[in-house]
Parts: sequence; C-alpha cells; structure tokens
Amino acid sequence: MKKKKICLLAFATVLSTSLLYGCGGSETPDAKADAPSQMQESSPASGNGQEKLFTVTFYDTDGTTVLSTAETAEGALVDSYTPEKDGQIFMGWFATPSMTHEFDFSNPITADTKIFAGFMENVEDTRTFAILGSGKSPLLSISSWGKTIEDAHYLTKNAGENVYTMTLDLCEGDEFQFAVDSAWSNQRGGGYLTHTEVDGTEYFTVAGGLSEGSQKSNIKCAVSGNYTFTLNTYPGADVYDTENSYYTEETKENYNLNPYDTIDWTYNGEMASGEVALETTYYIKGAIITNWEDRYDEQYAFTETDGAHTLTIALEEGDEFLFTSLVTADGNSSTGNEYIRYSNVKDESSLSYVDGTESYNMVAKEAGTYTFTYHPDTEALTVEFAK
Repeated sequence: MKKKKICLLAFATVLSTSLLYGCGGSETPDAKADAPSQMQESSPASGNGQEKLFTVTFYDTDGTTVLSTAETAEGALVDSYTPEKDGQIFMGWFATPSMTHEFDFSNPITADTKIFAGFMENVEDTRTFAILGSGKSPLLSISSWGKTIEDAHYLTKNAGENVYTMTLDLCEGDEFQFAVDSAWSNQRGGGYLTHTEVDGTEYFTVAGGLSEGSQKSNIKCAVSGNYTFTLNTYPGADVYDTENSYYTEETKENYNLNPYDTIDWTYNGEMASGEVALETTYYIKGAIITNWEDRYDEQYAFTETDGAHTLTIALEEGDEFLFTSLVTADGNSSTGNEYIRYSNVKDESSLSYVDGTESYNMVAKEAGTYTFTYHPDTEALTVEFAK
C-alpha cells in the first residue's frame, strides 16, 4: 500500500471552495456570538496627539459577508469570538479567504485587517473505526496489521457525537493506526496525534509507514501502559488524494484525508495485563529473491541459536532486499513491525558486500552465497560472502 507524501495545506483550497460553507448577502446576525467590542485596549497616542485606530473586519466563509467589525488601537490585540450557524461547525478564524493559514490573535494590529471564518457542514459520522497494527500487547499481537479485526479492536462511538474512544494496553515498541477496515480505508495515523509527550516524557513517536506523509505514518508506543484514545472526526471536511497515481473511484477511501480530525490520548498507568509472549522469526524479502512478496517458507527464514539469527542464501548481483519479521503468539502468527535494513549493518567487513538504497534496503554487490547473522539485542546485522 504505497502512497505519496500528503501535504495538509495542499487541500486547503479544496476545503475553502467545496467543504466550508458561507452565507451570501448582507451581514448575518445568526452567525454572531459574543462578537468583540467596538473598542479594544488603547495604545499610546500617535505623533499628532490622536490615537490611531484600525478596522478589523470579521467575514463569513464566502469572504464578502461581514459578521462583525472592531475598531482597534494600533499595537493592541483583537479578541476572538465563536460565531454560530445552524447546521454547521465553526472550525476557526483564518488569515486568508482560502483558509490556508489560521489567524494569529497574538499579533498586534498595525493596519486594517480582514479575518475569515471557517465553517463546515455538520455531518454525522456513520463509520466504524478499529485499531490496526502489530506488537506484544494482547490486541495488537493478533492484529497482523489489520488482517484480523475482532470486536475488541473496534472503537466505541459516543451517542450523538463524532467521537470514538477505546481503552487498551500497549507495549513499548507496538505500532498501530486507526482505520475502517483491513483495506486501511479512512486511515488515521501519527499525523493526527494532538501530542506525543506529557511533562517531558515521550509516550509516542510518529514512526515510519508505507506512506511518506505523517498523517498515514504509524504511531509507535514508547512507554508500556494502559491508554485511552479519543478519535474526533469531521466527515464534512473529508478530502481525497486524487493526485495519487494509485487513486481510483473504487478505492477512493484508501486515499481519504481530513485536516481537522484528531487523535487524543491519556495515559492511565501501568498495563492491566502483561505482555504477550512472542516468538519472532525473520525472513528475507527482495526484488529478485521473492519478487517483493512475503514468502514465509523455510528456505527464506533465519534460524535461531542462542539468541543469534542466521540465514545462508544465494543472491544474484544487484538484488535489492531487506528482512521482515513474523511473530507467533499462542500458535497464531502475524506480520511483525520489525525490519532489518542496511542501517543495521555496522562493521566495515559486512559493508564491503552490500550497498544501500535511499530507502535503506540492501543491494547484493556480487552474485554468490551470503550468510546474514542478526542479533536482536544489539540490532546489528553482519554479512559474510562466498562465491
């Protein structure tokens, strides 16, 4: 599931023209709520002895309908307020009518200023979201990146709200995202996190994924414990990456994005259950050797002895490859989140036999028999070669 890098601002114009709704005509009283007063805190008098005032105009989404105005002294701040409109959600104030930049109310007013409201249609979300990933925690150990979705993997939707929650144990190193189904429709990843740390402790990182954009990157747990997640959705602002070369109308939900959805979380303390005992086996996967397919056959598998994992295999010159993992718990196997790449090769002798790519895959320099030895405790891979 390869996807191009998604830039949040690339969709702002789409939102402003097709997803954010405004009122036409003259000033609309129903879009006012606690509008700022006509006069803000005064600044020092100007050189001619008169206080210099500027007009701040609050516009509706259409960029022409005036919601309110405020006469503001030079150097003073203008107050924000929340307008209301039936059937719509107020998403904030913007500095441009295209809604590409939020307005910064901490900047002093130094000229006549226009501010634009962002409204979005209030649409009920009828989707169901589940956690998809891999790891040592009870739910993720059987997920296999969404190949297995049971009732416990689904988030609970709050009645009357577009709010989904779930509480679960996570282990350090677990990686996951939220999505609608095993096809990863409506994927919500690390780029939607509201925060990753609390009081200087980093609980999550935005890890790699099959997409270059952070919105679809994995969420990686840095501290084992019990967590509650809250996914807030705004389906009225969903957009699609139609520029992706893999996009089709049939698979459009795989390219669903949203600039307003958020994933919030709280740390509840230690895990309620323990880690799941996993057995990890590593496999080679490459352009020539497996045609980039996951081949969990014995001939492609490492064997483990006293903590060291070893594979001896013949490779053709120029074959690009890496090593993936398969984890087994209670007899059930699923794809792991551990990969062994060129960055795991440290010693000069090993580096003389393989090259690296920009994506940190390895490339065989010569045709012959390679022996790879991997130590999970140090994450070091050594390479031996024989013609």
